[in-house]
Amino acid sequence: MSGEPEPIQGIHIYCDRWCERCAYTSRCLQFRLEAEERGAGDALQNFDALNLQFWQEMGVALVQAMRLIREIAAREGIEAEDLQGETAFGELPGSLHRDAREHPCASAALVYAGMVNEWFAAADELTDTGESLLTHPPHVLEESIQVIRHYHYFIYPKIVRALEGRLGEKAVSDRGIEADCSGTAKVVLIAIDRSLAAWSLLYGEYPAQEDNTLSILLHLDRLRRSVEVVFPEARTFIRQGFDAPHP
Repeated sequence: MSGEPEPIQGIHIYCDRWCERCAYTSRCLQFRLEAEERGAGDALQNFDALNLQFWQEMGVALVQAMRLIREIAAREGIEAEDLQGETAFGELPGSLHRDAREHPCASAALVYAGMVNEWFAAADELTDTGESLLTHPPHVLEESIQVIRHYHYFIYPKIVRALEGRLGEKAVSDRGIEADCSGTAKVVLIAIDRSLAAWSLLYGEYPAQEDNTLSILLHLDRLRRSVEVVFPEARTFIRQGFDAPHP
């Protein structure tokens, strides 16, 4: 590995498993090992800078998504407190004794997956090509739909994993377990943020689906806030490489 950038230790532990869109493959030992096994070499490393720019642009789209959600709420007469995590999916702190898969956040993530399936099924019925938008999106929407596709089924298992640790008997007294839960929850929040940004870019592209798109945006926003309630330290969790300064 001489001549290659020094790996950032542990960078793969709290990543979103999307190497093709990662801006740090050149510093990820896990990626190097897997690429060597596949004989892929450093093909993706040349795209690190472009991927960094892509996620910066998605960050701008997230700001637009938050503005859009507030506009929807104002137009629909939804009070600000109704968007808060405490009221989004039930009494979250009081439900911590439940099995992780029965937790309101996990249930909401499953509902989201179903909403996505229904949205694309309905959108496909409106197209004349006979091809699914999920697999054959128009060029202008390709990147947004890629984001939605990647995180479509990613959010639920990650939420369950974080909740299993959070609800475990040792979680309260074990800082390592609690930190791992926060790190996993942060990846969940990033996936939700990016999905919100992608859906906001689809908004307006399919007028017949506008109401469904707005429902998805509001649902994801409530889920985001709910996860922040259950894992209050997730946003400030420092992921090696992504959040921490590195040489």
